[in-house]
Amino acid sequence: MHVRYLRIIIIPLIGSSLLYLSACTSPKHYQVYQDNKRVENAGPFATDKLLDEFETTERVLHILEKATGCLNKGEFISKETFRSIIGICSDFTNKRHQEMEDRVIFPFLKSIRGSEKKDFLGRLLMDHVSARDMIREISESINTIYQGKKAKKKFTKTVNAYLKHVRKHIQIEKKVLFSWINKVLDHEEQLILIDKCNEKEREFIQAGMYEKYTAMIEKLEEQPLCP
Repeated sequence: MHVRYLRIIIIPLIGSSLLYLSACTSPKHYQVYQDNKRVENAGPFATDKLLDEFETTERVLHILEKATGCLNKGEFISKETFRSIIGICSDFTNKRHQEMEDRVIFPFLKSIRGSEKKDFLGRLLMDHVSARDMIREISESINTIYQGKKAKKKFTKTVNAYLKHVRKHIQIEKKVLFSWINKVLDHEEQLILIDKCNEKEREFIQAGMYEKYTAMIEKLEEQPLCP
């Protein structure tokens, strides 16, 4: 099996600082959303990192959606397959995204912009909490998916609610949050935020999480779940 490992692009910044841009797909031009429109080559933006993460998240959501659909068609999908998918959601896609925002990006925005959009950022944080709760519920119900129609229906309902919740969250961040961030932060502030994101990113790099989880995603994508 050919495994497409996550690439790390290193770009010099100020002094000895480095910019790490991670992507599971081909490298892109920098992007910024202004009035919900994409502007290419506008400069380095911290939101580029989050956009790349969303692409990985969408791949995992598609796998989960397909596996659940196969389950409802009567196909046998092993509990271990579902555990692998939910493990990626919990420990990789959700954790990377939520920790980057909760611990790095949102505190930085608060330090720069004060209480501006405080309620909006608070709602996004609550979205993260809800996503974690849903993942926990899905994980706990995996053991019962073959214990009758009622159990399978409950599992499917929770999965579908999670898929809808995360996809809506992604769209809100793309259309509202990223546009605002790229509008209010000047070039120097963007570079500072990128550097802070890099520090958090190094934790995942050093732990070997990229290689482990991108290989798991590739394997699940190649796995024939059902016709």
